[in-house]
Amino acid sequence: MAMQHSTLRKTLLAALIADILLAAGAQAQTPDQPAVDASAQVVVSGIRASLSSSLNTKRMQDGVVDAVSAEDAGKFPDTNIAESLQRVTGVQIQRNGGEGRYISVRGLGPEFNNVLVNGRTMTSDTGGREFSFDLLSSDLISKALVYKTSQPFLPEGGIGSTVDIQTARPLSGKIGHSSVVNVSSSWDSNSKKYTPNASGMYSFANADRTFGVTGSLSYTDRASKQNKAINDAWNYRDVSMINGDLNSRGLTMADVTTRKLYMPQSYGFQQEDESRKRVVGNLTVQYNPSPTWKMTADGLYSRLDQNNKIIAFSDWNNPAQLAVKYDQNDQVTSFLRPGSTFYANNPALAGPGTLLGEANSNDMIAKGGDRLSITKAFGLNSKWKVGDEWRIEADISTSRTTSDSNDMWVVAGMIPKNGDTLTYGSTPTITFGDNIADPNNVSAHAVSNGDIRNTDKLHEGRLSAAWEHEIGYFKGIDTGVAHSQRKVDRTKWGNDAWNAFSGYHVKLPSSLFTVKQMDDFMNTGGNIPSQYLSFDPYAYMNYLNQPSLLPQSNDPAYYSDLTRFPNGPMAIDYTKPSMWAVKEKVTSMYLDSKWEGSGWSANAGVRLVRVKSSSTGISRELLSAVKSPNDTTFIQVWGPNQVTTVDNSYNSVLPSANIKFDLRSDMLLRLGASKTETRPTLNQLGVDNWYGGRFGDVQTGGGNPYLKPMQSKNFDVSYEWYLSKTNYVSAAVFMKKVSDFLETTIVDMRIPQFNEIVHDSRVRNGQKGKIKGVEIAGQYAFDTSVGWLQGFGVSANYTYVDASAQRETDNVATPSCGYPGLSPQSYNGSVFYERGDFQARVSYNWRNHFSVDCGGGSTQARNRSAYGQTDASLRYNLTPNLAIYADAINIANSRTHEYAVNESQFLTLEDVGRRVSVGLRAAF
Repeated sequence: MAMQHSTLRKTLLAALIADILLAAGAQAQTPDQPAVDASAQVVVSGIRASLSSSLNTKRMQDGVVDAVSAEDAGKFPDTNIAESLQRVTGVQIQRNGGEGRYISVRGLGPEFNNVLVNGRTMTSDTGGREFSFDLLSSDLISKALVYKTSQPFLPEGGIGSTVDIQTARPLSGKIGHSSVVNVSSSWDSNSKKYTPNASGMYSFANADRTFGVTGSLSYTDRASKQNKAINDAWNYRDVSMINGDLNSRGLTMADVTTRKLYMPQSYGFQQEDESRKRVVGNLTVQYNPSPTWKMTADGLYSRLDQNNKIIAFSDWNNPAQLAVKYDQNDQVTSFLRPGSTFYANNPALAGPGTLLGEANSNDMIAKGGDRLSITKAFGLNSKWKVGDEWRIEADISTSRTTSDSNDMWVVAGMIPKNGDTLTYGSTPTITFGDNIADPNNVSAHAVSNGDIRNTDKLHEGRLSAAWEHEIGYFKGIDTGVAHSQRKVDRTKWGNDAWNAFSGYHVKLPSSLFTVKQMDDFMNTGGNIPSQYLSFDPYAYMNYLNQPSLLPQSNDPAYYSDLTRFPNGPMAIDYTKPSMWAVKEKVTSMYLDSKWEGSGWSANAGVRLVRVKSSSTGISRELLSAVKSPNDTTFIQVWGPNQVTTVDNSYNSVLPSANIKFDLRSDMLLRLGASKTETRPTLNQLGVDNWYGGRFGDVQTGGGNPYLKPMQSKNFDVSYEWYLSKTNYVSAAVFMKKVSDFLETTIVDMRIPQFNEIVHDSRVRNGQKGKIKGVEIAGQYAFDTSVGWLQGFGVSANYTYVDASAQRETDNVATPSCGYPGLSPQSYNGSVFYERGDFQARVSYNWRNHFSVDCGGGSTQARNRSAYGQTDASLRYNLTPNLAIYADAINIANSRTHEYAVNESQFLTLEDVGRRVSVGLRAAF
């Protein structure tokens, strides 16, 4: 039936395209239309118009700024704003399921870049300050500016950059009525599914441009599949190395050697079926009561409904293995995983007080990945021109984002009878001794079932004034004040019974499991099995929740207690929330002076900031943690709810200055110096704590309400040569001296609930150091060239970043980690052709390896390998108002690879596939 629906969608799309092509052909042959040789001239439109507009924006700024612009209303260069921004010099993106979600600028990650929409801060569904670009549709965007040097009027927060996304304004467009309709169908190579997309925009401006309205609505549907090979972590720990092989008998503790090694935690495979539906609406009304008074009102609505069905197969490696081999760096390279038959033949190895005899396992895991995010934003702006010298602007706005996600980690598994063989390197391999797709051989294990809800609310207001007055070199001042109040809260409910049935001692009925094919999983080696077991996690939890099964739990008296678990231990208990909330009040003011002389102009000023925050949490205290009788997890006993509140405040003085020299009429030199800061994200300031891991590898984490802002002293030099309205070359050098860098680190400590070392992972103020780099960029359209080059154009840029860091390494487990999000090198290039009614573009974007985090639950850092992606687009104008287009994303099917300290410490390999969209765009 699914194939019939897919065929029907393809047939309908083909018929629609054929009908429009026939209609366009008939219109083109109408006798009253004069014949025009469109190929005889090159018109500045389409791609060239976008490049020219972006270049003009860059040239007119006081500081170092880059921009991307829409070719026309509702016609942004890419289907995703982040994917357009990655073509800006120094900008890299991070993808979620193959779609751009976050940006990094000049080597600094998403949380260090301040993202605005029409000059206003937007709330986020992450609980932090990093902006999710996949919440917005590119159809409503007219321009995006990337400020790389700071200026006093810019809101503080962007050490890397400040990005201002500007939506379409009716009084800046055409007079009268205009509309755009865009329909397309997308195909995903992994899911083999077609999905519809549609958008529309209406705009009206009266003849004297005193009233205008613009409204847009877009719907995006995407069905994708991500395939992954995964090792959860590498940990530096004691490893019990059994000297023997899988056929050994009668071994004793004398045959066991213990050594501290870098040990892989697991290895497995994951398939994630994802459905992503997004609706975005925007309404802008502009009214000019008089020639000196302009008012603009904006409203934005975004709803992203992301549903994920994630099934993983993974083996869990206990720290006791056979025939362990390791290299000169004490890194495990291969071993044999003993099964139950081996321990039956060697009973002396299961001595008391040892990890020997603990079962290795082959696990089937169902994970939660659903995400429902709703954002609503409103704003009102008023501008007055008071006389010839004064301009006043007032702006108020509010934004609210709510998100709901399930926090699920449901595990069923089997204890292998025969042993498995594993080798680790850039691509691990595994050979299973048992059939891992046998539904008759599955037992119960750990279950975590939770519900997480986030709310982010922001109210913001600012008032600014500009005085334009000439006294010699002095040309005036800008000044303003701003105030914002923001509250982020997170509430989580759970089932509070992670290991009620852990240990594989409860047999499960085969009816709960279905044999699935791996579908030529990533077409790689590694002895990936052809089949695996899938299951419905809710049916599995309902089975375990039966009262008749509770006597088989790890603590029957505890888990059968109806006062503690009225709906059974598997059910989410909504009467016991764990909650944290952070309130932040920010008051700021700025003063900026303007200066200009013959061949130069400058601005210099300061921004003063006062921040007050209050972090509150409601959580239960962990009273004790006792090792489970059937495996290495812990039975945790919790006390009653407690309320904790921590207040914090600080002041900041942030000066900045920029100077621009006109070396020639077409050549500029810019110098900039500033001090900037990035405040901790609000979810990092929480007072929550979590406890996890296993016996021998206990992990904790949570918020840190005592964090200070990260600060940076910045120095910039930029050279720009404008060859024409479209062509230019530029080079820039920058340096940032950072302090109190915010990063996830692991500190080893002892807490009374556990009688062993605990790895505490949370964000801390850590390193200081320098980030310095070079940017080179250029674009050239061969408009005046002869012959076949006419119509062609190229654009390219390259960024090199060198960073050094100093950390206080006392008791910190990961002192060698780099700056999160920083790639030493990145570049991208595009070749385009635009002539007559046809345009095409091929783009390649590449970034070097970078650090994802410095631990995050592992005693080793997480790094991502270098990644390059090729995209392409085609467009043909059937008529002046009707075009057909095709976009292809990730043509070469590039894959994402992550590793720990070095590339032989494999963590993940992810395949998101290719995406192709074919559509029609009509303008009226």
